[in-house]
Amino acid sequence: MKLEVARPLGLSVLAVAVFLILVPFLNVGLGVLPIRPGVREWRFGTWGLLLGALTLPTLGVGFLALGGVLRDNRGTLRVAAVLSAVLAVVAAIGLVDFWAIGSSFRKAATDPKLELLYSRELRRTAMIVVLAVPALLGVAVASLALVKGLAPAKVGAQDTLMRASNPG
Repeated sequence: MKLEVARPLGLSVLAVAVFLILVPFLNVGLGVLPIRPGVREWRFGTWGLLLGALTLPTLGVGFLALGGVLRDNRGTLRVAAVLSAVLAVVAAIGLVDFWAIGSSFRKAATDPKLELLYSRELRRTAMIVVLAVPALLGVAVASLALVKGLAPAKVGAQDTLMRASNPG
């Protein structure tokens, strides 16, 4: 299938991407109100919800990049690259804070069932982040490579290189 045929589909892919990126964050954002970053329990719960909801935004950023390719739009690819890199960094930082708070809660737990619950939650959330961060960074690198590939070729520079390699 030629890219021109798929171009109208790109707008639909972009709409799905925006949905997949925004809805989980809005859902978590509304669920953690009122904001209390000084309370460790609130931070632990918020990071757990945000990091647990990372799968759909990761898929959404991939769709955003795909929509940029289908629409032949460098701006969309740049947005996908920046957004995926930001999500990867925030996820890594969030996992560190989440793990530190959760480990202290697990050690302070007096009930073995509660300690097991904290352990499982820490592992489950870490697994999501460990799988999402490379995917997000892959989208960032691929999007930037595609942006560079969509840039117009510099004929003058190519001619200079050709003449330099053939000195006769």
